[in-house]
Amino acid sequence: MRRFPIEVQEFANQFVDMREKRHKADYDPHATFPKLIVEQDIEATDRAIKGFQQVPIKDRRAFAVYVLLTIRS
Repeated sequence: MRRFPIEVQEFANQFVDMREKRHKADYDPHATFPKLIVEQDIEATDRAIKGFQQVPIKDRRAFAVYVLLTIRS
């Protein structure tokens, strides 16, 4: 099985990490998020998005299809 480019994998991993933190922020009243960590998360997410945007469109489309099919199955 062909793997996605590293930039797509990093984007996906960052997305999952941020989604987990968002859920924690929404549902855990005791959750705290130090400013430095939030700033680092924003920078990491920005890098992941920029890397993803540099990947050829065929790979981004393949990833989108993969995500859609994985969710439906």
